[in-house]
Amino acid sequence: MAQIIEMSKHYKCKPSEILNIDDDYLAYCFDEVAFYLWSEAIDKEGKVKWNRIKWKENVKKDRNNKDIIKFMQAHS
Repeated sequence: MAQIIEMSKHYKCKPSEILNIDDDYLAYCFDEVAFYLWSEAIDKEGKVKWNRIKWKENVKKDRNNKDIIKFMQAHS
């Protein structure tokens, strides 16, 4: 997500445009989340520090790439 936000800042467009989200409401929701995360990453000096965000880890430690490959194959 941080990469999408950084790309949108660089190209001066909305994060939803980077991903080509056509649905207006979905694009709005995605942009709102991106803005929220970006604002949480800003320190007092106005610098973006992504490590300020504590990413919740819901993935089990014993998972590997095989699980995501199977998921992608099943949903493509």
